[in-house]
Amino acid sequence: MAQLKCKACGYVIDEKKLGDVCPACGVPKKAFEPWTDDMSPRRRTLLGLNLHPIALHFPQAFSAMIPVFILAGLVLPLPFGLEVSQAVRLLSVMVFPFALAAFASGIIDGMTRFKRLGTPSLVRKIVLGLIFLAASFSLSLLAIFNEALDPVRWHVLGLSLLCVMLQVALAQIGKKLMCVYLPGR
Repeated sequence: MAQLKCKACGYVIDEKKLGDVCPACGVPKKAFEPWTDDMSPRRRTLLGLNLHPIALHFPQAFSAMIPVFILAGLVLPLPFGLEVSQAVRLLSVMVFPFALAAFASGIIDGMTRFKRLGTPSLVRKIVLGLIFLAASFSLSLLAIFNEALDPVRWHVLGLSLLCVMLQVALAQIGKKLMCVYLPGR
């Protein structure tokens, strides 16, 4: 089946499935041109699994929930405050292993998507990713070695906010790279 690509947004669709407008951006059907996928089936399958996008959502969610739970724990009456503290501790411990999985899947995604990892955007993303790993490791260590949240609450809050800021910066780079596929391989 012939495939077409929208000249405006890059959306690819089977010719028989295309209606009068691009399903992604709404431009008329005449904005489409014939397209051939020159990526190897193995590479296309690996990228199609979306391992990196899936893996990175866990540490993002955990890091973003920690500040919310810390603030909730300050206003909730006992025993809810204690339960929220335990939730913060669990989330803090879990950030690092999931961050490590996101980093590893990002390296695999980068090696699959691009010819090399040494491009300026990828180097910046790797460096920020390593800083995020260090921050998430520190956050996890704080939670592991402090059974009570009270003495380290503000450190946990600061590290979780740092993790969130690093993830926003990583996402900004990732958005620009998301739809880049180099041909071949």
